[in-house]
Amino acid sequence: MEIEIFKKFLVFLISIGFSSILLENSALSQEKSLNSIIEIEKSLEKEDLKDTERYQLLLQAIQIYKDEKAYEKLAKSSIQLFQTPATDPDADIQKKEILKEAVLYESEIQDSLIKGNLHLKLAAAYFNEQKFDSAIVEYTKAIDRFSSKDSLYIADGYFFRGQAEDYYGNMLQAMKDYQTARIIYQNLEDFEYVDFVNGGLAILFSKYGIYQEAEEIRNELIQKSINSENFSDAGIQFFNQSEDYRKQKKSEKRIKALLKADSLENISNSNPYFKTVLKFNISIYYGEMGDLTKAKEYFNEGEKAMSQVPELDQNSGSYLMAQTRLLLSEGKISSAIQSGEKLLRISKEASNMDHLSIAYQLLEEAYRKSGQPAKALDYLTAFKSYQDSIFEVNQANSFAYYQTLYETERKENELLSKSLEVENLKESSRRRNLIFGATLLLLLGGSGFGFLAFQLKTSKKEKALQENFSRELLKTQEEERKRISKDLHDGLGQSLLLIKNKVALNQSENAGDMLDTAINELRSIARSLHPMQLEKLGLSKALEQMLEQIDRETQLFVSSEIEEVKGFLPKEKELQLYRIAQEGINNILKHSQAEGMKLELLKHNSRVELIIEDNGKGFDFSEKFNDFHSLGLKTLKERTAAISGTMKVNSEKGKGTKLSFLVYAN
Repeated sequence: MEIEIFKKFLVFLISIGFSSILLENSALSQEKSLNSIIEIEKSLEKEDLKDTERYQLLLQAIQIYKDEKAYEKLAKSSIQLFQTPATDPDADIQKKEILKEAVLYESEIQDSLIKGNLHLKLAAAYFNEQKFDSAIVEYTKAIDRFSSKDSLYIADGYFFRGQAEDYYGNMLQAMKDYQTARIIYQNLEDFEYVDFVNGGLAILFSKYGIYQEAEEIRNELIQKSINSENFSDAGIQFFNQSEDYRKQKKSEKRIKALLKADSLENISNSNPYFKTVLKFNISIYYGEMGDLTKAKEYFNEGEKAMSQVPELDQNSGSYLMAQTRLLLSEGKISSAIQSGEKLLRISKEASNMDHLSIAYQLLEEAYRKSGQPAKALDYLTAFKSYQDSIFEVNQANSFAYYQTLYETERKENELLSKSLEVENLKESSRRRNLIFGATLLLLLGGSGFGFLAFQLKTSKKEKALQENFSRELLKTQEEERKRISKDLHDGLGQSLLLIKNKVALNQSENAGDMLDTAINELRSIARSLHPMQLEKLGLSKALEQMLEQIDRETQLFVSSEIEEVKGFLPKEKELQLYRIAQEGINNILKHSQAEGMKLELLKHNSRVELIIEDNGKGFDFSEKFNDFHSLGLKTLKERTAAISGTMKVNSEKGKGTKLSFLVYAN
């Protein structure tokens, strides 16, 4: 018995010894790990650290942070690793896998900026692999993870997702994302990125054959770049515009844009890559025009510039296009065929639509000149088939882009017609009540006091019903406006498309003018239909944008004093105040003959005051309000009543007009 007790005691002592040894080893391991990570973090702070060394240190840090469950540091290091250049061909895959693993621990991370950036970088990894559907998913998650204080990164998320949507073939969603990003950048006053987004929009429009919008954006970007003496960016926009002219077969405009880009690039001389591509494209133009001397001159200049650009060589699309065109111009048909076949193969591998289209055309010409009509026909058929497929895509996307531009005006007329029908019904009802009341008064005679009390009670009830009806009507109209505005991105007016196709096929100048006018008019209607910027930015910013547009597009002098009221009023009241401002300003533009106006949005303790004032001809308020055709004033009154506000009008003939609207927060 004593032996058994002794054995147990011995085992106990041994176990204590082992436990202490294990604890000691664990403590030593933790201390070693701590010392190691401190050294790594100090090394990573060095600015002169080589990329290869930084990459390896980050890999070590990520493993230690993972073991220590320091997930926030793990995420930050994973993001840094993605941004670090690496020579290993498998590095991109490794970066992506590390980001995917870091995302698994995002529930342990509190910082919204880190969580959002994890998904932003993972999306970029998928984008680089051309897995655009996966990239879109991750960009969406990034936008959701960022908080309101991360607005710049939210804008980046929309901008990059727009690019992925574009490559994925979803034109409308790409356009929405670009526009959302642009609004946020504008409000952050990040005008450089506003220009980047506009450039992306121009490329998007161009890609789907919506050339007018693309040209308008580019003209604005060119002017801004020249004003700021950023000649390189201006040259790039001229070059992009020349590509649109090429697609539209506008040769004179094409060469003017190319030579303008060349002159600007010679001034800046800052971008060897762009210079190379530009020279090759000018060479191609002169080759097509049969000017062999200039074709050779610019081709040689392109080759010289290419020697300074590691990304470009004799296997690049730009070089092969220029070479094939020059060989055809020189009559070296066999060499042109070899060069053209190489261009075709590389364009297919890169899925480059423009280069592929040009390759088919060059090969058709080369085989035709070589006396091989069957081969020439094969490439001509391939080119036509390819062009048809592109046209179908463009047609579908253009259809989606313009759809409600055709529908909007009809819907607006329907809404106005319904509003007038309601007014007529109200007027008819009022006349009927007057006749009925007069008859009852004659019949009841001496009991008139009792009837008067009843009539007052009924009148109050009728007024409440009428106000409720007006609110519901306005709500229905706004819902209809919102639906139509949303449909703007989902379809296209058939007649506009037919005109557009006629322009593309026949180069009809008259049809082009008709289309431009129709599109501009309908776009204006569509923009005013539903204020999307109000939902995204709030009332104050939306009003500022509206006034900026009026100041830019009219001769009216505009001043304002707008306080920030975002979140102070319910959404419905913000919307109605925005509509009131729209209606008030429209009245100034249409009727007041004013030279200037001022809008104020003031926040008091529990209410918001909107004041719209002009120095126009003024009017007699009693005349205008009782005049049925003065629908604007009545609409202002109904909108104000719908949000339980008060409206004051101060106007005299020859002394301008002042409209005041007071709305309570609750």
